[in-house]
Amino acid sequence: MNRILLLVAMATLFFTSACQGQTSRTGNAGLQKKKVLIISSSPSKGGNSDLLCDEFLRGAKEAGHEAEKVFLGDLDIRFLKIKDDYTDRNLGINDDAPKVVAKMIAADVIVMATPIYNDNMCGQMKTMLDRVFEREHEVKNKEFYFIMTAGGSNTECALLGFRNFIRYLPGSKEKGVIEGTGIHLKGSVKGNPVMKKAYEMGKNV
Repeated sequence: MNRILLLVAMATLFFTSACQGQTSRTGNAGLQKKKVLIISSSPSKGGNSDLLCDEFLRGAKEAGHEAEKVFLGDLDIRFLKIKDDYTDRNLGINDDAPKVVAKMIAADVIVMATPIYNDNMCGQMKTMLDRVFEREHEVKNKEFYFIMTAGGSNTECALLGFRNFIRYLPGSKEKGVIEGTGIHLKGSVKGNPVMKKAYEMGKNV
């Protein structure tokens, strides 16, 4: 009888330890903790697309994920240079782009945000995407979210550009799109329902 009680106690202890280990890996509510990288390309810190990035970031952090925002305007990101024979795609460029690419490789979730200029993504974002060219095969199995803000209503070209970009990244998945349209002045996205959408999307990555 004592032996049976001992076996039951040992089994209970094992089951409890296994459950605690599972909780530590996935969080209190079965959450799988993810590494989230948000790339904000707005030329204006605190601009509308940048503010949406902050809401996405807030939601992701509140949900228990490891989240970081990179503001390209704070970095030195230069144009891609390629030899005519394509044997060298870096040409000794010494800037911050490789650090951003390394963060992309390490992330589980990548959020790319841009204001819309001339119906397309801004130059800062396009330059950053071009700099992924050398290591695009390493940016694999990522979940992608796209954030765009525009004074008008046309986000189609920018969205197509993002989708074409991730086509070349192995195992990439588009998970969500946030479009803040009809937003003209800096900061006017505040109070817009799209702010809540960015927060909720970040919380549910």
